[in-house]
Amino acid sequence: MENGFFVNIFLDLAISLVSLVYTITLYNKYCDCNEYNRPTQVSSMMIWAMVSIFFIIDAARQLVQISGNETLQLQLYLISLVPLTLVSLPIVFIVIYIVSGNRNIGIIVSSIFLFFGFLYIYTIIQLGGINFVTTSWGSLAISNNEIANIIFISGLFIVPTSLILGLLILILFKRIPMFRKHKICLSLLSISLVYDFLLLNSISQTGEMMVASKIFIFLGIVLSYLASCPPKSIESRYDPDIIVIE
Repeated sequence: MENGFFVNIFLDLAISLVSLVYTITLYNKYCDCNEYNRPTQVSSMMIWAMVSIFFIIDAARQLVQISGNETLQLQLYLISLVPLTLVSLPIVFIVIYIVSGNRNIGIIVSSIFLFFGFLYIYTIIQLGGINFVTTSWGSLAISNNEIANIIFISGLFIVPTSLILGLLILILFKRIPMFRKHKICLSLLSISLVYDFLLLNSISQTGEMMVASKIFIFLGIVLSYLASCPPKSIESRYDPDIIVIE
């Protein structure tokens, strides 16, 4: 087997492990959050848990491609679409909740994207159009289902990404302590980075693009971890207020 295949598997496992560790770290800090911050803390845990689950399934699919069993590959691919589509829900919830301050509004708006997720998966199951291409870097899942692609990009990608960028601009112009602003902005940037490259990974047409996407996803998770848990040498220079996004 090519070395690229092992690099791909290593990245899958590394992303999954780091995401899982980060999720556990957020869980351990949950009790220290006040009532206002707890909904965003739970949403953050959901984001990174979904990322971890997605890439452990992708690692399994990459291993299955060695046997050439496309039926099992397809089954694993369809299962991986569940965490992939669910990532958009907590992202939207965080943005709406921070802007409105109302948890119920956040739940209602984010639930709309649950519909788009189900519609996307249903369209792929009913219409198919998924082809697996083996490269020296691993297995690519290439979708020729134009309807599903439109649903994913317009319903599950453009809107959540636009909401993140809009909130980021709002935070940049808001008068809040600089340390708190840096933590919030880095958290939003890392979520946007990971989500953008999740899309690129899903629509990759070459093995090089797939591996490059996973590298940036890994870096995005590390950035988010550093935003949530900054080094003591940096944190000790400031007196941070309540953290909105952990």
